[in-house]
Amino acid sequence: MKIVMFSINPLFPKVVTGGASKHLYHIASHLGKVGHHVEILCAKTDKSQPLFKWSENVWVYPILPFNLPFPLPYDTGGPDLSLIIERVSKSLQNADRFYIHDGEFLIPDVYQHIPTIVSFRDNIYPESVMGSFISKPDEVICVSEYSEVVIKHTAGRFYPDLNNRIQQVNNGIDFDRFKPVDIHQLAQELGLNPEKERILLHPHRPEPGKGLLETIRVVDRLVHHYGLNHVKVLIPEWLGSMVSTGDRKFYDTMVGTMLELKVRDHFQFVPWLPINRMPEYYSLGEVTLCLGNIVEAFGNVAYESLACGTPSIVARVGVHRTLLQESIINKVHFGDIVDSADQIMAILSENRRVTPDALTTLKTKMDFKYQVEQYAQIILSCRKRDQLQFNIHNHHEKEGFIIAPWCYLDGERIYHDFQGRFVPAALLNNIFAERTKITKEDAMLIGITQATWEMWVNKTWIIPET
Repeated sequence: MKIVMFSINPLFPKVVTGGASKHLYHIASHLGKVGHHVEILCAKTDKSQPLFKWSENVWVYPILPFNLPFPLPYDTGGPDLSLIIERVSKSLQNADRFYIHDGEFLIPDVYQHIPTIVSFRDNIYPESVMGSFISKPDEVICVSEYSEVVIKHTAGRFYPDLNNRIQQVNNGIDFDRFKPVDIHQLAQELGLNPEKERILLHPHRPEPGKGLLETIRVVDRLVHHYGLNHVKVLIPEWLGSMVSTGDRKFYDTMVGTMLELKVRDHFQFVPWLPINRMPEYYSLGEVTLCLGNIVEAFGNVAYESLACGTPSIVARVGVHRTLLQESIINKVHFGDIVDSADQIMAILSENRRVTPDALTTLKTKMDFKYQVEQYAQIILSCRKRDQLQFNIHNHHEKEGFIIAPWCYLDGERIYHDFQGRFVPAALLNNIFAERTKITKEDAMLIGITQATWEMWVNKTWIIPET
């Protein structure tokens, strides 16, 4: 079988630029290993890069002239977009399946003749969000329960049959690779002394939502409140060809904040490591920080860190809110610098590592072999279905409304993932303290005004339960 895959991210022979590319590699490699011919079409970088063999029976064609680096990959102009359409169409002429990685190919007419599978790997980037509304695939794969319910309560409200096509497959972790390993070689290369320095990790791309500002503020508290003078945070440098003007400005702003708070010496930028050396990086750290408000659909690094024995602290945003219980992964409210610092100090004082029981749970929930086998089964068994039909739902006063899955209540406030902040919501909290849903009719009977109800709906704090 010939399987064509699409990646809006550029791919490289020896470097993995993030979780999405890493999982694409494993899925494609598995299909190639069992005898299928896989062609991956991806964005091309400024530097001319020939096609290359990624693994057995898997070939990568970096031929699509998207606008790089991100954001706005489709800001490429009509001529280049026509080339993209032509090249994808040509590759699909004799293909048996089309797999879109992360839902970001936004021209559905190109593939209406071929069984098409879309894996939605995030719920935040515009191309993925638009893809969930317009792609009209035959099968859908979501990488977490959180991602699934977000799509069901957004695009699924207007394309009801979409929800019947969704299959949830958690991202897997290769536990043969991600495990505690010797750290001395990497420590020596980076000029670190783990016996004298308390090493924290910030393994993220240079994006505002990834939590670097929060990490800087936490380190400020660790140093100037707790007197933790030997703390060092390791930040990977983004690949040169992927660095945008916005990335450089972001880095400059963050370094300025470090200097302003007198913590610059506690941060060290390190080379972007190949995937085979990431276990050294995770093992070298004592705590991995994921304190941002970006709405992760999965968030690989927090869980890869756990696999390598290093505790993670995550903000209760997106998937991190529900994927693992707090006995396995540390959680804080977004922006809670004091609690974040306190939890770090507790972990460091106890020299805490991930327990065997926690690791067993992790292996069960994030089975790498299960993931690639499930993806392969869904791709290979996909059949052409009737095109999804648009339907608008008319609400009625007896319809149940629930707290949206992208929100959660805390005391007298509510957090909204896609707004990235807490706002006051005492009345809403009181209403839902004793119930999981409410109708508009019941709300009016207990004294909720029409204006308040409409405000809750318009802010997307509450949504129809189905």
